[in-house]
Amino acid sequence: MNNFNEYLKKLQCLESEKTLIKKERSVILLSGSSNYKNAALSQIQKEFLNIFEKFGYNVVNSNFPYNEDFKHNDFDDVHILKASISNIVYYWHTLYNINFQKEIKRHLSPLFELENAIIVTQSSGLNLLNCVLKDRNIKEKNFRIFCLGPVAQGSEKIEKAIIFKGKKDMYTKILDNHKCDVRVDCKHFDYLKNKEIKEFIYDTLQKDKS
Repeated sequence: MNNFNEYLKKLQCLESEKTLIKKERSVILLSGSSNYKNAALSQIQKEFLNIFEKFGYNVVNSNFPYNEDFKHNDFDDVHILKASISNIVYYWHTLYNINFQKEIKRHLSPLFELENAIIVTQSSGLNLLNCVLKDRNIKEKNFRIFCLGPVAQGSEKIEKAIIFKGKKDMYTKILDNHKCDVRVDCKHFDYLKNKEIKEFIYDTLQKDKS
């Protein structure tokens, strides 16, 4: 808990003006956090986001909070047990910690100043996004939301979202009630490597382009 409190204090000290979300046609990856000191993307995450660069999108090379002053350049691999505990703590604070919710909204607000953006959520990242969406109307915006293996509260339809669920993903099968749009053959940690998902997203972006 102390680690999370330190993390929250760091978020509160970050200046909004130093956001990494600045350009139209930005794409972000949003997931729960297993590392409270580093928001760097893994190599697999970066490779997945290359899909969007091919269509002229600007990839934000960081996870939440997308800020210049929060470490995001060098990925630190975290032991799976420690990562699981950190994610559980993160999940709880996302739902019930008002001060953390304020920071989620503050650091994601630059995204909603854009007219054209893509959001990719992994696992409990959908909880963070939902925290913001309940106060936002994106119907008129050119947004796309791709949710990979969500583990999030609620079951309501999410505007502009396509939800992928793996046939072998026990986490999302047990812990998530959102309606699946696309069922794929993968486990919880394999979405970014799944060929079906990449092809679906590529085809979707191709249709948007034409």
